[in-house]
Amino acid sequence: MKQIERDVKKSTTCETGWYLFQGSCYLFSSLRSNWMKARTTCILKYADLAVITSEEEQRFISDKIGSALYWIGLTDIEEEGKWTWVDRTDYASSYKNWMPNEPSNTENNEDCAHLSKAGKWNDKKCSHTEFFAVCEKKLGG
Repeated sequence: MKQIERDVKKSTTCETGWYLFQGSCYLFSSLRSNWMKARTTCILKYADLAVITSEEEQRFISDKIGSALYWIGLTDIEEEGKWTWVDRTDYASSYKNWMPNEPSNTENNEDCAHLSKAGKWNDKKCSHTEFFAVCEKKLGG
């Protein structure tokens, strides 16, 4: 019985430093890195870059990050213009929150998405090293 209680608690709470929202735990990194290193940081914590699927989730994350810039789990690195979420959530039918006229690919090879100061999405070169990572770990999985 004690083991069951521990398992239930484990699947409904987040580790220290993580924030719970609608069945997922979120970690906001304190180190700046490029997109791939940010994703690796999340994966090493048994998570991945955040997949934002609703306005409520967008608001939750935006409230936590303030004006800092964070990578999210959205990229078109495999095929230009074909955006995909790291967990394969269908991009075409899912929630979107791009800045006006984005994604633009203005610098060429802007293949990774990040949250801007306004909380809107923007595309940037994946090699850019000035952003933090927002990691998401779904509970019960």
